[in-house]
Amino acid sequence: MEKKIGKPWCLSDPWSRMVKATGSVNIYGISLSTLKRKIEALDPVQDAVKEVHKSSVQKPGPKPWKLDDFNRNVVKRTIYIYDMYRKKEVVSMPRLHEVLKEKDITASLSTVVRTVKSLGFRFSKKGSGRRHVVERDDVVALRHHYLRQIRKYRQQERHIVYLDETWLNSNHVVKGDWLDEPSTSMSVFEPHCAGSGRSLPSGKGTRLIILDAGSSQHGLIPGVGLIFESKTNSSDYHDEMNSEHFTEWFRDTLIPRLSPQSVVVMDNAPYHSHLDPESRAPSTGANKPGISAWLDKNNVHYDPKMKKTGLLDLVNQHKPQKKYVIDELAKAHGHVVLRLPPYHCELNPIEMVWSDLKGFVARKKFYLQN
Repeated sequence: MEKKIGKPWCLSDPWSRMVKATGSVNIYGISLSTLKRKIEALDPVQDAVKEVHKSSVQKPGPKPWKLDDFNRNVVKRTIYIYDMYRKKEVVSMPRLHEVLKEKDITASLSTVVRTVKSLGFRFSKKGSGRRHVVERDDVVALRHHYLRQIRKYRQQERHIVYLDETWLNSNHVVKGDWLDEPSTSMSVFEPHCAGSGRSLPSGKGTRLIILDAGSSQHGLIPGVGLIFESKTNSSDYHDEMNSEHFTEWFRDTLIPRLSPQSVVVMDNAPYHSHLDPESRAPSTGANKPGISAWLDKNNVHYDPKMKKTGLLDLVNQHKPQKKYVIDELAKAHGHVVLRLPPYHCELNPIEMVWSDLKGFVARKKFYLQN
């Protein structure tokens, strides 16, 4: 009887009853599948089920491949200071990856490979054909030269000054802390707890670049430190310094405060090692007229019909010994510049001063103001 009069509630399917009652298909041209999809999209239970399903099947995102300076030093020390070289163990990538996992460095194998390459190591193959890690010969030679020189200066009781730069964010604070969480009491005898604790600043704040020098005898030299605010968004704080500013600071601020016959130890940053204009020679990037002009200036005979490769060969035979501006400034005042070997920032003890400085600022909850 109900089917004959066409009442919507007589239909056994609830979706059919809704279509019949609203007339959606006939009036608006909406199909039954579209109506189901729109209604299910408004169901909060279905949304929760979809989120749970998504979180259960979703794969974690890729981890950043770059390791910080601390973990990079751990990788280096693992290879040739504490573990593998000392035990005369072959340093293969799978084995190094396992050792680093034991040290709680959970980087991927590809990240370990890139890090090892960036630290100045190279890969070599022996009779078995298996690749393993060895240090580059030039890095080994430079490290031995530095160690011999620093030993000689210490035996001569020379005043050794270590120089370096670092960075510090103005909002550098300890992130973890014990807090009194707010809570609501259900008892008339116990008051509500509003909670207490320090508030952390949002964001890292401005980046401060710090340049200083010191020695084991006198600590940081008074009046030498330079602090200025970063003006770029570069992740490398070395981009904030240039050869002009560093040379001015070295000449006008550091040299007048050095003890006689000091030894200044610094790394190989480009602005530490810019060449004197008189010792510059054309490279492979120079054009042929520029190479010819340099040969004429230095009274080197050549055939104008020579190819560029032949002219560069003459340049290599007659180019002067490299002279660095910083070295010449120090030499003019009776001092010596000694450069660290590449990839060996751990040989500069001022790095420990930077670590203590950043920890002190973070623990004291200082909010640096410009």
